[in-house]
Amino acid sequence: MILVLALGLAGAFTGLLFCVTATDRTRLTVAAFLAVPQVFVGPLGTLNLPLSQCWVILIAVCWLLERKELPVRDPVFRAVLVLGVTQAAAISWSPDPMVGILEVARLISFAFLLLYAARVERVRAGALTGPFTVVLCWAVVNAVLVWVFRLSPAVESVFLQSPLAPLIVGPDAMTAFFDGGANNVTDPLKSGGFFINANVSSMFLGVATFCFLALGVGLRGAEHRRRKRLYAAGALVCWSATFMTGSKTAAALALVLPLAVRGVQVLGRPNARWFLPQAGAAIGLGVWLVPRLLEKYVPGYADASTESLASRAPMWEFAMTMFREHLVLGLGFGGWSRTIEQFAALGIETLPPHNLFIAAWASSGLPGVAGLLFLAVTILVVLTAIVVKNVGTHLARTTAFALGAWWWVLIHGMGDNTAVYGEAKSMILLAMLLGLVTSRLAAHRAAVEREAVPCPA
Repeated sequence: MILVLALGLAGAFTGLLFCVTATDRTRLTVAAFLAVPQVFVGPLGTLNLPLSQCWVILIAVCWLLERKELPVRDPVFRAVLVLGVTQAAAISWSPDPMVGILEVARLISFAFLLLYAARVERVRAGALTGPFTVVLCWAVVNAVLVWVFRLSPAVESVFLQSPLAPLIVGPDAMTAFFDGGANNVTDPLKSGGFFINANVSSMFLGVATFCFLALGVGLRGAEHRRRKRLYAAGALVCWSATFMTGSKTAAALALVLPLAVRGVQVLGRPNARWFLPQAGAAIGLGVWLVPRLLEKYVPGYADASTESLASRAPMWEFAMTMFREHLVLGLGFGGWSRTIEQFAALGIETLPPHNLFIAAWASSGLPGVAGLLFLAVTILVVLTAIVVKNVGTHLARTTAFALGAWWWVLIHGMGDNTAVYGEAKSMILLAMLLGLVTSRLAAHRAAVEREAVPCPA
């Protein structure tokens, strides 16, 4: 025991020394590497604490100690802080405060990852490519595993029972998986790769697809041709794997969102009114065609979607009952699981709410819902405004892909157990994508200002 404690303290001191002396880019690269493998250093109470979470908290502390700027006037950062404050307040009336502390820590981690990404790219254009590449390599490996596991469920079973699974998925999740809480990857028509939930895996792959596309923006010339092809190949692999996960939501989003992103780019042009009839026709065709394509290439899509919604209906009905009884403060962190267990006899399973806004209300009441709406709408408005105001530029194209990723996370969160930043493994992708937009916007404005300054006579 003493030896283990000594080794742990030595490792912690080494990590602290490395973090303090590392550059911002190195800190972000390490965070990118640790984002997917859920190596745990806990326990913290009854929960294990992932090393990735510890690292991000450490680099956040370094940011504050080094007195780097906290851009409280930035609308996105301010919106994240508002949501964090509402969640932190809810800890005071929560039956399980530790759950709330960890959720606030994850939200703060998202904010600081965004700050690091924006700073790294702003200091040197293209510097964010390295950290992006690290986590996107994980995404490609996950996509390949999704394909392999879908084609051979027996291989997935071997992976889930191997010593590697707890290191990637997390010991708590794997313990629950084999202790009566098996997730949907046990279905032979589902595949999760690194994830034991195929729906969450598909969201990770969807966000990764838009990240690949965003990195390819602006690459021209023979020297960048190979890299652009690699980004396109990565996007294609991740996009195709979203269908192989078996997620109904992902199958629809993978078809619709690329078209929606293109629509935002086109409709932002000055002569967009000439495209409105074509856009209306395209939407009508999509409404008619997409369900037929899904039914053809995803057999049983309609029946499976109906069954999935039916399985969530009891939870949402339970939420309505609790909403009327605990309108303002909600149930507090940990309150949902403790309360819903009392209704097991009615056929209501002890599952998370599977809806972003119901989860926000359950954990932090109406203030939490207001904070979540504020953050979601702020990012949507900011990204859309950048696309429209800078249409035809590389900045607009990059931002449009970030908007697609944000749409994916929000829409997926309406029916799955995810947070506003996605999931722990996908959080850094979304944060770096928003940081990339922030830095490129600052560079674009600086270039415009330089061009506006008159030359001396």
